[in-house]
Amino acid sequence: MLCKNYGLLIFGGCLFLFQFANASLLPLAGEELVYRNGTSAPLIVSTLIIVPQIVVALTAPWAGREAQNWGRRPLLLLGFSALTVRALLFVVTANPWLLLFIQLLDGISGSTLGVLTALIVADLTKGTGRFNLAQGFVGTLAGVGASLSTTFFSLVSGNFGGAIGFVSIACVALSLVLVVWFWMPETMPSNDRQRPRV
Repeated sequence: MLCKNYGLLIFGGCLFLFQFANASLLPLAGEELVYRNGTSAPLIVSTLIIVPQIVVALTAPWAGREAQNWGRRPLLLLGFSALTVRALLFVVTANPWLLLFIQLLDGISGSTLGVLTALIVADLTKGTGRFNLAQGFVGTLAGVGASLSTTFFSLVSGNFGGAIGFVSIACVALSLVLVVWFWMPETMPSNDRQRPRV
């Protein structure tokens, strides 16, 4: 039954592509920072990891509210577009302070996807009793994407240079936006939509 659930298959593919693009982005940037900043690189990389977590904590309640007002697809597009922009910006700068601001986009992606994963799976499995199975299914696809990411993009970056590695990640992220735009259905039931607050 899950394999016949079109929306769930598309969403699982989206999570696979998201993790495939996202998981290697910061490690590749960290590698560049080590070459350029030497001994201060570990502190910089730690800050780049912590800042998005703060953004996630601050924006997750907003993402939950707007998922009920706007629907799921607009927030998915926002989170996945943030990944695309982030990858492209990593191409043009290795300045630690600019990277710190760029990493705010990672917090936006993290908060939207963190909230929407459970909501979309619940929408797609409503009344089937298979929420946990579907959650495990999409989580497995996300994990496979993340595990393949660092190997694949490290090879690309090692053979063709860091800029090509980041551009390749941006291309995957852009394809993800297009998949959501053209094929991902809106999963929120129409009777759950709230009138946006002015």
